Amino acid sequence: MLSDKEIIHRFQLKPTDKILDVGGSMRQHLEIKVDTLVDIIRPEEAPYGPTELLAKNFVRLDITRQRLPFKDNEFDFCLCSHTLEDLISPFLVLEEMARTAKRGLIVTPSFGSDIVFSHLNFTDWLTGARRIPGQAHHKWLFYKQGRKIRIIPKNFSILYTSNFQVAQWSGAEEFVYYWEGKIEYEKGNDLNIHKLIDEYDGYIKAHRLKIKKGRALFYIDSPFYFLREFAKLLLKKGEGFKYRKNF
Repeated sequence: MLSDKEIIHRFQLKPTDKILDVGGSMRQHLEIKVDTLVDIIRPEEAPYGPTELLAKNFVRLDITRQRLPFKDNEFDFCLCSHTLEDLISPFLVLEEMARTAKRGLIVTPSFGSDIVFSHLNFTDWLTGARRIPGQAHHKWLFYKQGRKIRIIPKNFSILYTSNFQVAQWSGAEEFVYYWEGKIEYEKGNDLNIHKLIDEYDGYIKAHRLKIKKGRALFYIDSPFYFLREFAKLLLKKGEGFKYRKNF
């Protein structure tokens, strides 16, 4: 994962820069001085690890439906990390970030990393016992096509078919997109399922040296993972049990 120090150094952030963070309440930037954090929840309300607000200002907003309440080019830099893939529609906020900031950085899981099938995990409860491709709550996949971000729906029914059972990905874990002035993006076709299948297939073929396929359907996994998960259930260990204590 791209660290704050790497972001500061790589993109030459200055202490005087006015920085906007969009969607960062779940994982605040500890070493970047954020002026304004925009999210639908405050960091103190984050369900999987609440923290105190570090930014100077907080604005509660539904970024899928509401425009950012800022002037054009009000911010020097905009951060949006591991947020867009979660949204029902990320397109309004893409336009708004480009309008309100001079430049910025978008980070999401890489296409390849977000289609790798999980191992069985009986005690997670974010995914359940069934093996899934990537994160179950993610709705979009991202990759770069020329100068543009290509954004396509994450269709689980396609990913469960035999052609797309990815067991291992050796490429980058994150998709990183730096922009200045304008965010160039293109939405993939989700009305024609066959075109979407072709696009998935094209990505896998283009990255075949970084992808290892394997049988990953439903509840089938190696005996090691079955034994580990039954032991976790017996001992009441695992992420699900940990998070249940917060409620």
